[in-house]
Amino acid sequence: MAGNVPIRESVGAALRFVRENIRFIAVASVAGAAALTLIGGLNLVAPQFGFVTTIVSSVMQAMVYAVFLGASLFGSAEARTRWLNDGMRVWAAMAIIGFFLFIVMFVAFIIAGIVMAAGPLAPYMSDLTEAGSDEAAVMAVMVRFAEANPVAVLLFTLFFATIWMLLTSRLYLAAPATVDQQRILSFETWSWTKGAMLRITGARLLLLIPANLFVGAIGHLIGRLVDVDTLDPVTHAAAASSNPAGYLAFVFVTGVLTFALYSALEAGLSSYLYRGLKPAEAQTPPA
Repeated sequence: MAGNVPIRESVGAALRFVRENIRFIAVASVAGAAALTLIGGLNLVAPQFGFVTTIVSSVMQAMVYAVFLGASLFGSAEARTRWLNDGMRVWAAMAIIGFFLFIVMFVAFIIAGIVMAAGPLAPYMSDLTEAGSDEAAVMAVMVRFAEANPVAVLLFTLFFATIWMLLTSRLYLAAPATVDQQRILSFETWSWTKGAMLRITGARLLLLIPANLFVGAIGHLIGRLVDVDTLDPVTHAAAASSNPAGYLAFVFVTGVLTFALYSALEAGLSSYLYRGLKPAEAQTPPA
């Protein structure tokens, strides 16, 4: 790519990666989804270990993503032999970036909250104070606010979405760089995307928004079969309690779809961008 980001070419490369490796991606997706389902089953049996199973689940997702990155960078045969080490490195890199994003979003939330409280949310502050720690009452007030101020809610959402997309685009090469260099890389890749952040964001939006909507729509339809509303987190706990087998089947199917139709595309896109944007001095270490 000669240091730039041709959006259509990048999107096409990601689609081509999935098409040419569909069998490998399907097998890895099924294996990853099966592991997530097992972890979900353990969480149902021993909910007191929820924090541990959440961490293990995130590690498993990182491993599947690392497998896809390895297949894109080196081929599926080599990806099979290095998935464990690559996965742990990618998880560590994403944990570092995730902590950074948490701090940024927390500060942004405070700033946005002050602006909202002094502006459109001001008439509702007394009601929120009266609601106190009653979550249902607080939610009812916020629902009334959202219904009366849809533009403010939309701007609030877009503010955070924009920050998230721009920062993650600036650090988008961290995962493929970690796999390629066989060491944990995060902010070291920040300078590699200088001047390319907006075009990386454009490529991600063009490719991943449709993929996310498609996976979300299919997941929503499958969820309704077992009384899970993917837009309402409360229904997950209810379905898991009343129909654990059906809920775990939902977890498995949606896991396969997410890995195969979203994560694989993202791996293809990020690895292609990495190959084009990494500096000449960032050489791949010998095997």
